[in-house]
Amino acid sequence: MKKITSRYFFAVAFLALLVVVPSPVFSESTGKLVVDISGFPNSDGFAMVALNNSEESYKGGENTAVAKTKSMVVDQKAQVIFTNLPYGWYGVSIYHDENSNGEMDKNAMGIPKEAYGFSNNAKGFFGKPAYKKVKFELNSAEKQIAIKLD
Repeated sequence: MKKITSRYFFAVAFLALLVVVPSPVFSESTGKLVVDISGFPNSDGFAMVALNNSEESYKGGENTAVAKTKSMVVDQKAQVIFTNLPYGWYGVSIYHDENSNGEMDKNAMGIPKEAYGFSNNAKGFFGKPAYKKVKFELNSAEKQIAIKLD
């Protein structure tokens, strides 16, 4: 009888520890990403923001983003917040939709007419920068990044 009671006690104590002590084995770590955006030429329209988590997603553009959002531009600045993101590598692309038409306006040669920017303030040469230049790691409960549009 004493053996059964001891086993029962240890089994209950072990199960209680599993419930009380959070473990990365049993739960996926997630975080919040705060993106502060500056460099808007004016406060018209919206900041259109795409979040990508792989090179394939990034190359696919806005339609393959893991998350998209838009934010009003106030005093030539904007902020967006993504929550419940699994820890990992991400890249952010932004453009200023000044005329609120939902797309980046370009001239006849395909050059953007609206301001744009990328995480790490990465720059491209005749196109958007490579994913390896824009990616950053989210590995904490909250990460804040700043992007300045060109």
